[in-house]
Amino acid sequence: MDTKVPAVVVVGGAGLVGRYVLKRWKQKMEAAAEPLQVLCLDLRPSDVADVDLLADLRNPATIQKMLFDKYAVQEMVIAVKPPLLGPSYQTFMEINLAGLADLVNMAERHNVRSLLYVSSFAACNHWVPHHNVAESDPAASPPLTSLRSPYDLSKAMTEQFILQKHSESGMRTVSIRIGGVYGDNDDQYWNRRLPFRLSLDISDQDAHPPKIDANYVENVAEGMLRVVDRLSADTSVGGRFYFYTIGERHVTQQELGFRLAEATGRFHLAAPTWVIHVWLAVMNFLVSFQFQLPSWPLNQPAGRVVEPKSYFTTYSMAKKGLIDQWFDNTLFRETFGYSHLYTTEEAVAMVAAAQKQSRPRQTHSHNKRPGTLTLVAGPVVISLCTMVLVMLCGGLSLSVACSTSWSLCSLCQFGFFVSSPATHVCGFVTQPAYRLWMPFQGGSLHVFLQGIGWSCFALLLMQWCASYYGEEMLLTEFPYVGDSRLKAAFGLIAQVTLGLSVLAFKTPWEKTKRS
Repeated sequence: MDTKVPAVVVVGGAGLVGRYVLKRWKQKMEAAAEPLQVLCLDLRPSDVADVDLLADLRNPATIQKMLFDKYAVQEMVIAVKPPLLGPSYQTFMEINLAGLADLVNMAERHNVRSLLYVSSFAACNHWVPHHNVAESDPAASPPLTSLRSPYDLSKAMTEQFILQKHSESGMRTVSIRIGGVYGDNDDQYWNRRLPFRLSLDISDQDAHPPKIDANYVENVAEGMLRVVDRLSADTSVGGRFYFYTIGERHVTQQELGFRLAEATGRFHLAAPTWVIHVWLAVMNFLVSFQFQLPSWPLNQPAGRVVEPKSYFTTYSMAKKGLIDQWFDNTLFRETFGYSHLYTTEEAVAMVAAAQKQSRPRQTHSHNKRPGTLTLVAGPVVISLCTMVLVMLCGGLSLSVACSTSWSLCSLCQFGFFVSSPATHVCGFVTQPAYRLWMPFQGGSLHVFLQGIGWSCFALLLMQWCASYYGEEMLLTEFPYVGDSRLKAAFGLIAQVTLGLSVLAFKTPWEKTKRS
């Protein structure tokens, strides 16, 4: 006698899309009074499902024991999305391809009736522009060898594998390609939730701003369940992929960012596209520079392969946000009779209301330690650039006249002046318990470095004021007051020590834990 409990399962149910699918699926099960439990299979609990099954996709034996030995799974939705950065190429393929392939094989053996794979328009290649591409267009199914990142490649290969499993008499499969999903605090658009009530996006006033489809997460979740219901009733819709990347209309990320900022009361900053391009190029160089060095600083023999790393850095990966990605959703709408639950305006209002209800008291409540690059690289770039410009202005013999006029040299010195406060503010934004005014707090090393940094900054400020407003006799008697080389030294020392002090900062609970 079969004692397995009938159930439906969402793989990746703790993620953004999976969580909302779980929520809606559970509501439908309760309303219909069907004796099916709603399960979540993930590394993290969902706090929504009837039962959370915590397992790694790379451990099929555990999944077999926890899921298929105990439950008679009727329908399955796979909404797995590993981090785009961090895991090595090998790890990425093991999770997003090999692990899912093993899971699908187990689902087929255990007679799962319907399986929906939540894919992505990344399967078309993130780094190639797409303009109103439909499922039948060649650009929708590029050669696998043309896909550059592990995310794109794993999505495309897993999708092909799952669709080949489709059978009218066995397991029915279908894939839905989504993208640009927004609607909760863990969506990918961190730039819309900056500290100090700021929002940042690319300007839509450029000649050709990037156009990337966007869809509200509630629309996506309902759409996935509509597909599951239709697939269970009609096998002819399976065995292929569909694009579902928009709600009632195409809306650009720029328009969406502006609307969300307006609805949540944030100050919206729109940067020209060329500024973003330059910023990404500079930061990408700084991040990848260490991998371009000879082998000896990294303690690696010449010619050996380094430990597998992500195919892209944070900044090269961000470039995909500058490439057009918009698709024709006609086939999805005609096949499943669905386009959206909420319009863009309604979705924006719902997101704004949710943010106002859950807005934390503190500006920054996370306790994640920031990386060195986050805290130091930006202001250091300003310092290094200004140092180069100072040298270009006059080499080693800059005159006092250059410093007393609003010239390129003066702009260089202004760059040194703003970089140190920028680092201090960066510490306030990224560090828990960090305050702009906290004398003798944060640990002895932090206080020591802060003392050096602000002392050098004070000397820089005094020297700058003296060179601009000092008497002629003062500049004659003390020529070093207007020496830009000394200003550059003070500015660079202040910048580096303040950056290190932020990294050395210790929160009260860190000091307590250590003691």
